[in-house]
Amino acid sequence: MANIYAIKARIRGVESTQKITRTMKLVSTSKLHQTQGQLYRLGSFADKCRQSLRLVLTGLEGEEDCPLLQSRAVGRVCYVLFIGNRGLCGAYNTDVLRYLKGLLHREETEYFTVLCGRWSGEHRTDRELRVRQCFDDISDVPRPEECKALSNYLQELYLSGEADRIVLVYQRREALGQKPCRFQLLPLEQEEGESRGGDCIFEPDRQTLVNTLSRMYVDNSLMKVLLEAKVSEHFARMTAMTNATDNAEELMRELSLSLNRTRQAKITTEISEVVGGANALRNGD
Repeated sequence: MANIYAIKARIRGVESTQKITRTMKLVSTSKLHQTQGQLYRLGSFADKCRQSLRLVLTGLEGEEDCPLLQSRAVGRVCYVLFIGNRGLCGAYNTDVLRYLKGLLHREETEYFTVLCGRWSGEHRTDRELRVRQCFDDISDVPRPEECKALSNYLQELYLSGEADRIVLVYQRREALGQKPCRFQLLPLEQEEGESRGGDCIFEPDRQTLVNTLSRMYVDNSLMKVLLEAKVSEHFARMTAMTNATDNAEELMRELSLSLNRTRQAKITTEISEVVGGANALRNGD
């Protein structure tokens, strides 16, 4: 009897856990669709903003023309790590943190890090990371004002000279899975195949466009990376909760089979006892 009650209690516990994991899967799926929609709408605009900035930078002379994007000797590097708001997302947080530490081990100059995500609170005191600031109020579906606060902080770091290079570290979803990667936000890197200008008329003037587009480039590039990181996080959590739900279903089948076997054994034992008792009474008569 005790075994049957224990198995039934275990089945009820697994059923309760399965309801939680299924609900978390649905929530993650909903947030994934929201962030994917934002990323789809922003992605093309961010790319065009970068191309436009490259176009107006053509022909400018002197680094003072564009202080936000000017290249200079690298004395200190700022790494911005985008990490999850919580756990239960498989190896998402562990993988991106391990990737960052691999970059830090190879870094030959002075560095510090800025952490983005509520899970970053566990790593504030990590001496290896040298955490300068934590932005732990970024929601699961990022809002523009949250990204703007981070963007203003990073721009101030670069303009004040506290950081000579700013690198974003995050995890991006790809066709065959998810992959940690890096993206240099400041200064702007030249990529092969990018357009280097043409016959254009600038209104009001080229310098004004540079100042405007440079800040738009930083804001939109940062928002795009933030959305890509959130899409990867929600996808990882959805996958983890799907696996947990499937495992709970499989465990419930095994427990039900064990319950049926235990119940059948109990019934068989009781029948044997009844038959044995009847035979004993018959022999006694």
